[in-house]
Amino acid sequence: MKLLHALALSIALLVALWVCLSIGMPNLQLNPWIGFVAWATFFAAGGGSQALGKSAFAALAGVVLTAGTMWLVALAGGSLPALALLVAVLAFVLVAMADVAALSYTPAAFLGAATYFGATGDTFEKALFVGLTWIAGLTFGYLSESFGKRMTRAA
Repeated sequence: MKLLHALALSIALLVALWVCLSIGMPNLQLNPWIGFVAWATFFAAGGGSQALGKSAFAALAGVVLTAGTMWLVALAGGSLPALALLVAVLAFVLVAMADVAALSYTPAAFLGAATYFGATGDTFEKALFVGLTWIAGLTFGYLSESFGKRMTRAA
């Protein structure tokens, strides 16, 4: 089987499992679309164990920094000027942290921030569940690549 077709099959099977877990088991509090974003980020980073770490560290930093930013916005009264200023500072930090090798995958950092915002996150507990969903999505990405490679045969 060609690698592309093996990956397609592996991803399709694991997508079915992801849907069952994230939608069919709401007590797990896994957000389906965040898992798909994380999964895609794994492949966009090039796949493999290196992409797993590269995506995870930057994305989770984005989630935590965004949760902290929104906490500061609330402390500042929640006004639009406070939101605009503090999110601008957040954007600066998300880019500048690329100086640190483990945090250098800037797209994942912004996607981590975006998924926190998109999950209507307003608490650190929400950040925990967004972060756990990221880890689950990245794990599914890694597994889908691994299973796909195992289904290929030598040409």
